[in-house]
Amino acid sequence: MILIYVLLAGSGLWAFGEIVMLSSGQAAAWAGWMATIGLYVAGAGMFALKDLPAMAKPGRVGIALSAFGAFSFATVYTIILTAGVLGAMADGTIAHAQMVYTPFYLLALAFAASGLVSLGLHFRALGDRAGLAGATLLAILSLGRLILADVAAYHEAVSILVAAYFFWLGIRLLRQRAR
Repeated sequence: MILIYVLLAGSGLWAFGEIVMLSSGQAAAWAGWMATIGLYVAGAGMFALKDLPAMAKPGRVGIALSAFGAFSFATVYTIILTAGVLGAMADGTIAHAQMVYTPFYLLALAFAASGLVSLGLHFRALGDRAGLAGATLLAILSLGRLILADVAAYHEAVSILVAAYFFWLGIRLLRQRAR
């Protein structure tokens, strides 16, 4: 039960940090750290999803890959926030796309998108259209980061949607437990 609350807290903190960055039009260090901590916490909480109904292999794979994606993106954020990348991006020395096309970012994206695809396969097998539609749409939007690599607002908006999706899955787990 505690993992559900960890998922909810992490997803909420992650989304809030991204919302602050999106609404301010820039990556603020404190909001970046908020999103980073939220990603680490949400990644740990994603293991609560093992309690979703009829959890089978695709779902378990999706949980692991999604958690790895969250941890990997949190590590990318940590590098950006501590290695001077944020300042270089602010003064235009480094473009957003240069950060997106780094091997570690691409690995994080691969984990995150494949985790969503695997969760979508789990929900498809159950006939859960909402879970399937959310996972599928978010996987496609996540891959869109490669095309819109220099549009920071797009990346933040997709992150908000992914965080909201995992928050929603956490709420579903709480409702399931309440029955």
